[in-house]
Amino acid sequence: MKTMNPFLLQHYLNDQLCRDPEKTAVTDGDRSISYRELSISSNSVAHCLKSMGVLRQDRVGIFQQRSADCVTSILGILKADAIYVPIDQKVPVERLAFIIEDAAPKVIICDSKTISAAHVALSSYGVTIPILVIGNESRIQESILVKFLDLEKENSIDRNEPTYRNDENDIAYILYTSGSTGRPKGVMISHGNVKSYIDWAARKFNVNDWDKILGTAPFHFDMSTFDIFCALKTGATLCIAAEILTLFPEKLVDFIERQQVTLWKGVSSLLMYMARTGALRPGTMQTLKRVLFAGETLPTQYLIDWMTAFPEKTFYNAYGPTEATGVSICYCVDKIPEGPQVRIPIGTPRDETGVLLLSENHAEVPPGEPGEVCISGRGLARGYLNDPVKTGNAFIVNPLNSSGERIYKTGDLARLMPDGNLEYLGRKDRQLKFMGYRIEAGEIEQALLAIPQVKDSAVVLMESKLGEGTPELAAFWEAEGDLDVTMISSELKKRLPTYMIPKRLIRVGKIPRCSRGKIDWQVLKEKYQTV
Repeated sequence: MKTMNPFLLQHYLNDQLCRDPEKTAVTDGDRSISYRELSISSNSVAHCLKSMGVLRQDRVGIFQQRSADCVTSILGILKADAIYVPIDQKVPVERLAFIIEDAAPKVIICDSKTISAAHVALSSYGVTIPILVIGNESRIQESILVKFLDLEKENSIDRNEPTYRNDENDIAYILYTSGSTGRPKGVMISHGNVKSYIDWAARKFNVNDWDKILGTAPFHFDMSTFDIFCALKTGATLCIAAEILTLFPEKLVDFIERQQVTLWKGVSSLLMYMARTGALRPGTMQTLKRVLFAGETLPTQYLIDWMTAFPEKTFYNAYGPTEATGVSICYCVDKIPEGPQVRIPIGTPRDETGVLLLSENHAEVPPGEPGEVCISGRGLARGYLNDPVKTGNAFIVNPLNSSGERIYKTGDLARLMPDGNLEYLGRKDRQLKFMGYRIEAGEIEQALLAIPQVKDSAVVLMESKLGEGTPELAAFWEAEGDLDVTMISSELKKRLPTYMIPKRLIRVGKIPRCSRGKIDWQVLKEKYQTV
């Protein structure tokens, strides 16, 4: 076995290989892989990548369907001393082209069902990047630029563990997040960043080798870091749910029960969807003991629904930007909120993490006052790939001390409560200036969600359609039953001052959300123009 110093993420796998090699490491419902098989298969991927010219800290794209083989690819890339760059298979062609140009991957890993799309995309842009196909079924013929690796064949490429040359400060993965300019930003996360997060998470959530961790997050979303590496760290089993299961809550519940899932970190919008569709029935999902919700604010009413249906489960509100690696702040919700108007705290910082609340002038705000959440500590990313300007704007030197410590400006607003917990207030760029007032869009959204029939909402300040240059507040809302604008307006007047009542109340069939579960504001703005 290779040296454990310095620490690399694949060492989690090595540890479990010594303890219980035949235990199931990953299952996707169709196929299960033991820790021994995962080790051997990832070794093969690593050797294959090296034979294709991949060197230390080269980038390798992952353009595969969600499956157990994806985890094999991730570990194989790490074992090849390289950086994995997961790419959404449903990403628009222009975004795909930007990511490929920006990341400049040495190789792209596909499977038999994604190779054609990758081949067409690369050909259409005249890009020549070698492709490694995991599997043996494809209409694309093997060539100089396309290589196949059938992991199930005994006579596959070298299956021995390779020699590692990385250290824990080397980059492990790059995740592309949405940029305010429309250009995605590649966030660079190191082995050491992930280790700090996962070691804390395993302790905090008491993750053990008997756990079955549900994976619903796409691999291009940072929530998958928890799923993959918490399982490897503790010897648990990762149960990857097919994407289609997230569209049908009843099927997802069935998957949770069949796999006997015990722990789930899910995006808030999926928990909300399950509550809205009546999938929360007492007595179901009995093995599921711990539920973490993250990615965005979970409206309190839906948390009430979950906790009422399942009082025996433990719920955590987890907060953390991609740039700070996973969960930075966490709160255990120990009792059912008193009503939908109650804000759920995001809690206190995790180990090896500091949080400051700063004003626009970079001064620390008093307790109870809103300030921008600024994070320091072991989880901070190196920055954005190929973008020193954005990196310099977001990652700054802590203005409150002279140690040279870096902090990341999240763009989120929070305040420190008397009990020491932090309360999330919304995005700094969603703090609206309207009629001379400073308005939190999230407060209006919470008031809408406090109306029983309203299931989802989004508030934005729009330029007037009348062309007079006077902006107006617009609220989009999704509801059940015969709820009209007059009733909505009447209910809002009971909860909000007059200046915060949206002038435009627009009912939609469904609030549009992107693949990460966040609201698609551009679609709403286009909808506003057509009303």
